[in-house]
Amino acid sequence: MLCVGLASLVVLRAAEWLTVLSLLTAAVLVTTALTGARGLPAILTSAASWVASGLRGLPLLGRTLSATSRHTLVWPILRTAAISLVALVVFGGLFASGDALVGAWVSDLVPDVDIAESLVLRSFTWFVVGGIVLAATYLALNPPRVDLVALPQARPVTRAWEWLVPVGVVVATFVVFLLAQGVALFGGHDYVQRTTGMTYAQSVHQGFGQLTLATALTLLTVALVTRRAPRGTERDRLLLRVALGVLCGLTLVVVASALYRMHVYQQAYGFTVLRVLVDAFELWLGLLVVLVMVAGARMSGWWLPRAALASGAAMLLLLGLGNPEAWVAQRNIERYEETGDLDLTYLQSLGADAVPVIREGLPPELADCSVGWRVDDELVEDPLSWNLGRARAIEAGPMSLTPIEGFSYPTFAVGDCPSELPLTP
Repeated sequence: MLCVGLASLVVLRAAEWLTVLSLLTAAVLVTTALTGARGLPAILTSAASWVASGLRGLPLLGRTLSATSRHTLVWPILRTAAISLVALVVFGGLFASGDALVGAWVSDLVPDVDIAESLVLRSFTWFVVGGIVLAATYLALNPPRVDLVALPQARPVTRAWEWLVPVGVVVATFVVFLLAQGVALFGGHDYVQRTTGMTYAQSVHQGFGQLTLATALTLLTVALVTRRAPRGTERDRLLLRVALGVLCGLTLVVVASALYRMHVYQQAYGFTVLRVLVDAFELWLGLLVVLVMVAGARMSGWWLPRAALASGAAMLLLLGLGNPEAWVAQRNIERYEETGDLDLTYLQSLGADAVPVIREGLPPELADCSVGWRVDDELVEDPLSWNLGRARAIEAGPMSLTPIEGFSYPTFAVGDCPSELPLTP
């Protein structure tokens, strides 16, 4: 279901970055399911096995073609049809280009398109897609033993303090950070400015990337400690649960702090798709911390890699269904109505998914200046390229490089938009 949902975003949303992320994630889900991978090394190996299946399946493809060629009816028909088609294209093209009357007849029979370019492009696409599907089919029929790919068994340390001291140091740094946050909160703006020389808002803006990295490194720390810490006795297991539980609990507070910092940053400087993606990534890291805590409480984490992959895919699907570009445009429009600040350059960088929101939320003159998406006539005219996001953008009346009947166009181009806002809310 997750794969079908992610694949549907190709039709529902026009954002190319979302399409790429969705298809890559769906590919990892497919390979994981086909190979039965469970551990992280096995999941990574299964993703590479799709490409390798294209090579592994060549002998089978050769035997299939050989068997087909010996068929007394099918292969002669295919061979004759292919030779006849090549002869028709070659000689028909020569006579059509050498005689005006034949050329006129051919023009009446053939649609007015660039045959060569279209034929080459579609043949290449068919070849690539067909190869990917055949490789996936072979992977399903002959999945490799990716479960044999695993990290070597780690030798546990003999003394508990060998892992407890480093974990204690990390916990101490988390405690110092949280104490600083509490002092800044209760000390107020004046205390922060006297101590750091920055305003409270400036101090909150900085450090989001570092906190996100700290969250990811905490997960790595937990994985390393889990591999090396002894678990032979009940006391060892209790100590491991308590130490890593405290670390994960403090990490969740850091996740909340990072999300709050990004919220303040967005309120001050506006919303962007990249900032929304970073927010979603930080939320996913927080979810992974919770899953790690559950695995620690059960002292069993064999299911964790698959749960992490499924949760990441589900979050990406929810993000795509939420239409991130339209959501970002709406937030910026609301901020403009409250403060009078609007980043026209960034709105112009958004794609077709944001066009209806911009058209609906801004006055006509300002909306004309804020829409930077252009209509691609080839995509509009090709039924196979239909996309809901582009269709809604066209219905909303986007700006276009070429006239399209039924649209009302602005009196100035994007490049002629004023550097300052022409209107006030």
